Amino acid sequence: MAIIAILIAVLLPAIGSVRGQAGMLLCSSNMRTIAMQFQAFADGTAVGGRGDSEALGRARFRIGDFQESQYRIDEFWDRAMESEVRLVAGADVMVCPANRGELFRRRGAACGRESVAPESNVSLAFNMRLARAVVIVNGTPRLSPVGSTSVRSEIENHPLVPLVFDVDAAKANRSGVEAYYAAPPVQVDDPYRSGRYWFPSVRHRGKANVAFVGGHVLAAQNPAEEAWNWGYSAQVGG
Repeated sequence: MAIIAILIAVLLPAIGSVRGQAGMLLCSSNMRTIAMQFQAFADGTAVGGRGDSEALGRARFRIGDFQESQYRIDEFWDRAMESEVRLVAGADVMVCPANRGELFRRRGAACGRESVAPESNVSLAFNMRLARAVVIVNGTPRLSPVGSTSVRSEIENHPLVPLVFDVDAAKANRSGVEAYYAAPPVQVDDPYRSGRYWFPSVRHRGKANVAFVGGHVLAAQNPAEEAWNWGYSAQVGG
């Protein structure tokens, strides 16, 4: 019995390490899939189209429509007879396999608390600078209204722009913001400077996975401090 106890004590950490590594690799694989699908969405060749972004022409689209395509909600809903579907880690790319809470997608609404819930179990967020640009109002930098910002297809020429990454939804909730988008402060004079929109999760052995517009995935302890193109921003209007 003593020998068995010793063996168990030796093996358990190793098993935990293997599981952690497997979860990190699966998350990375899922993110790479998202990034590759983003490239097709950006150049207008995505299977299933661009949803509402089709009205903007081939050169522009909204990141929110791409996000909905990945969750398969709103105009991308694929379950005609169901109004709510549980997202499954491993099978659904928008669920990190290391995230234990259940997440559901619901019919009839754009991405938000009504369509992807509970928000506290959201594990991946898109780069908020692709969803809400910074505009100057009466000399003061402010975030553009939701839905007014579009991404140009030329973003594919900027492979180091972060696209989607691991986030801590509980931290977002404590800051009073939704967890579906996040971005770090990169300038001292913009609305992101407070840091309230930045809540990465280092759930993978002390690191966060980050997928990029270029299609690759990297892991980092402090993603905001890496020499990546966090400053790239989408634009308001055309």
